[in-house]
Amino acid sequence: MEITAASASAYQQASLQNDVALVVAGKAKDNLELQGAMALQLLESAALAAVDPASSLGQSIDILA
Repeated sequence: MEITAASASAYQQASLQNDVALVVAGKAKDNLELQGAMALQLLESAALAAVDPASSLGQSIDILA
């Protein structure tokens, strides 16, 4: 089998494309993990605070508004 300059160049180009695709996929995975962590943090920060049952909060309704 004879290796020509064109086939060597094509092999190098395909190898480079595979390397770039791997790096891009890794960055996309890291970005998704970061977005997931941020979404969890947002959900945890939006948790309802416990209401003191002795308070008058929620005991009256303004029907004139």
